[in-house]
Amino acid sequence: MRLRNTLATVAIAAAGVGLGAQQAAATSIAPGSPLALARLGGQFQLAGVVTVAKFVPGEYVGQPVARTWTFVPGCPTGACDTIGLARTRATGTDLLVLYRLSPGYYVGTGRFFAPLECGARAYPQGSAVPFTITVRVTAARVIGGVLSASRVNATYVNRSRRNLTLCVAALGHDAASYHGHIIVPPT
Repeated sequence: MRLRNTLATVAIAAAGVGLGAQQAAATSIAPGSPLALARLGGQFQLAGVVTVAKFVPGEYVGQPVARTWTFVPGCPTGACDTIGLARTRATGTDLLVLYRLSPGYYVGTGRFFAPLECGARAYPQGSAVPFTITVRVTAARVIGGVLSASRVNATYVNRSRRNLTLCVAALGHDAASYHGHIIVPPT
């Protein structure tokens, strides 16, 4: 019962941490706390909102987004230093590795390609889109006998895009913030 009360207290305190305060709050999880010890794995349903959308076709600030992310722990037990992430987005799936920077806080980078039109020609991989993902465990519970992350907050940030065509194009950037819960526990 004490563990459950501690988890509830930590989850309530962690809820609502904004995008700007997220990195500062990452170090606020005590190394021995349940959130620091929680194993991040399984499939999570995330609800989010676009926070930045500059010259990205079909996106606007405030747009709601729903995503499914699957976390694969990089170690056999406990909170791992590396986590594999398969992240769905509107037009594909990205695979990347997240690294634990502090207890319950993970960061990773990746890249995908976006279409770009140049005159009458469309280039399916016309621009390279580098991005950073952050994930913070905000709640945990025992699932199948293992203390597991049950809720997370996350961000996606793309600061610039690279034109891979010969055309001059105004390339944009975008960002989103998410919160979500586990829907399929790790196996």
